Amino acid sequence: MKKLYMIFLIATAIVTGSMIGNMFIGTEGLSWLGYTKPLNYIPGTFEILGVLELTFGIYFSLNIAQIMLIITAIVVYYKTSPKLFPK
Repeated sequence: MKKLYMIFLIATAIVTGSMIGNMFIGTEGLSWLGYTKPLNYIPGTFEILGVLELTFGIYFSLNIAQIMLIITAIVVYYKTSPKLFPK
């Protein structure tokens, strides 16, 4: 149950951070919250025996607001999980 709680907090932080970052992109003074640095792997195609073709690729980007909220979610998890899930 603790793992599910942690996943929920991190997923909520990512979604909320994305919305906040996109909301402040054009705002003077807070546009730094929307700064994004994408990490991506260009898709590669592999052909196996001329019958099967597999394509792999990944695109991952985080903005500053998401990073801040992920850190906050981790702190909240460690502060609240002992009270919510006692041993």
